[in-house]
Amino acid sequence: MDVIIVGAGPAGAALALLLARCGVSVTLVERERDFERVFRGEGLMPTGLNALYQMGLREKLNALPWRYLESWEIYLNGTQIMHIPEPSQELGELALRIVSQPKLLELLIAEARASENFTFLAPAAVRDLLWDGERVCGVRVSRPEGEQEIKADLVVGADGRASVVRKRADLPLELLPESYDILWFKLPLPNGLENRCPVQIFARGPEVVLSYVSWDNRFQMAWMLPKGSWGEVRQRDWLRECTHLLPDSLARHVLTHRDGIEGPRLLDVIVGRCRTWSRRGVLLLGDAAHPMSPVRAQGINMALRDAIVAANHLVPAIREGHELMAPLREIQREREREIIRLQHLQLREVRGQRWARERPWLARPLLALAPWLAKTGLIQRLWLRQQRELRFGVTEVQLRV
Repeated sequence: MDVIIVGAGPAGAALALLLARCGVSVTLVERERDFERVFRGEGLMPTGLNALYQMGLREKLNALPWRYLESWEIYLNGTQIMHIPEPSQELGELALRIVSQPKLLELLIAEARASENFTFLAPAAVRDLLWDGERVCGVRVSRPEGEQEIKADLVVGADGRASVVRKRADLPLELLPESYDILWFKLPLPNGLENRCPVQIFARGPEVVLSYVSWDNRFQMAWMLPKGSWGEVRQRDWLRECTHLLPDSLARHVLTHRDGIEGPRLLDVIVGRCRTWSRRGVLLLGDAAHPMSPVRAQGINMALRDAIVAANHLVPAIREGHELMAPLREIQREREREIIRLQHLQLREVRGQRWARERPWLARPLLALAPWLAKTGLIQRLWLRQQRELRFGVTEVQLRV
């Protein structure tokens, strides 16, 4: 059997590697010429790290550009109210880290290239699916040299939240009520963060900015915007508006380095799930099947776990020449429970933060109690307990092929 995977993100690249290693003929199709053109999530949770270790990539992953996430710092109206250390020593090799996703994808594809039955096509944009009656039998792609039809027994759509495969296969996406966008940009590192890597959350009323030290030693910032507002905001001095949420010293640093900004890039936040992830000849994985909120960096980690479960079911069926509909349904059944639970936790966290931010009268007692609560360690214990499923997952995912 021949498999085409559309989209060389974490789900697509990881599944291509696993299938190719098992002798499956697989073609990975990617629309971009390289992986630097689109902002990609950089946070690896224990779930994602464990998936990569199971793929035998521990040493090569450690050789990529990365850094441990050190702590979480929360600021309200410009004043720090919480500092929550990460339990990195307890987690050991599963401690949260910020990694270059472009380098990670290059690693996955380089590993897949070791198999003679692997083909990588880039740039190649999928324009449509090919059909044999009610069954998908391939894709039509646009390449610099012209259009090309590629036949396959299975097309895997791993092409992200705006998935062409999902739309062409008529597998509707049911949206959840997440109503915001995120503006990402990078700039030179502020003084005092040279050897640190905290996640900093700055809130003022309903507005929020998040920052961290990226793998490349640059200062990565994310500004939460009302859905669809960027077209208007970009006509104004958007950077100065963003800095109103920051402490004065950091705001000055950002404005001073205005000319050194990389970006901005807008992430249109879409959260939801397809009721059905497959039909004859098609399977959706990762954000194509269940676009995740950016809250707690779940997208890349769930994509890697999707790839493992998909490989577990596809490889035996392909080797034995079985019809694939039953394995495709089983992949969704096995993954859906965890996805539903984590999307619920993400939504709960967003709503809880919004509830607190929209009640400014809470700020004064929080500022007064924060030092005492920090000394007791209560905040860290409660935080880690609340975050456990977002870090370690809901179900066991074990590579079996």
